[in-house]
Amino acid sequence: MNRARIYLAAILATLMVGCSNTTRDRNVDYSGFLGDYAMLEKGGSGQAERRYVRPDTDWASYSKILLDPVTLWRGDESKREGTPPHDAQKMVNYFYAVIKKDLQEQGIEMVSAPGSGTLRVQVAITKLDESHVALDLISSVVPVALVASGLEKVITGKPSFVGDAAIELKVTDALSGELLAAGVDRRVGGKLLTPSHFTSWGTVEDMMRLWASHGSYNLCMLQKRTSCQEPQS
Repeated sequence: MNRARIYLAAILATLMVGCSNTTRDRNVDYSGFLGDYAMLEKGGSGQAERRYVRPDTDWASYSKILLDPVTLWRGDESKREGTPPHDAQKMVNYFYAVIKKDLQEQGIEMVSAPGSGTLRVQVAITKLDESHVALDLISSVVPVALVASGLEKVITGKPSFVGDAAIELKVTDALSGELLAAGVDRRVGGKLLTPSHFTSWGTVEDMMRLWASHGSYNLCMLQKRTSCQEPQS
């Protein structure tokens, strides 16, 4: 077997792992979307890195959700060149779709207007970086590049060339506007080669699916439903 075939076999072997290959980055920045961040506390497993849940909220009294369109919130970065508008729109549309899908799968009714017993959910993407596919593939396979990538993670908080995204969200009473929950989280792509590495936004889509599934599951658990579907990863 020549070197090319060995190289291909190594790639195919790594593709047999699970589809999600992202990690939480504890170095979260605040964009200003939430306004006040003083109430946030450190989250646990399956939760946002920083989160707030209003004590004594009767979550079971809310049976419907008004989901606002996902926004790209750049804060000061809006003054600088960022993600191309076409890609940004594609990703906010994708994130909205997966959030809505996961909420519906948890048995939550989606509505289009405020009303009694309705939660309003607002989500903003505050950081959005695609992976550089060719360089990411090289740094995921070549041993020397893996070492360099590991050093960069120590210095910058993320491996080289991988996708990177952060979100902030708030949940309010749709009628009163009272803040019931909020969260801030950031994830970065990993170096374990998966099918997501072959598209520039693949690992970011992995992150979005993970955020959506855990978010809808956590809400279902807060409501003490018996049919909550636990995320696979």
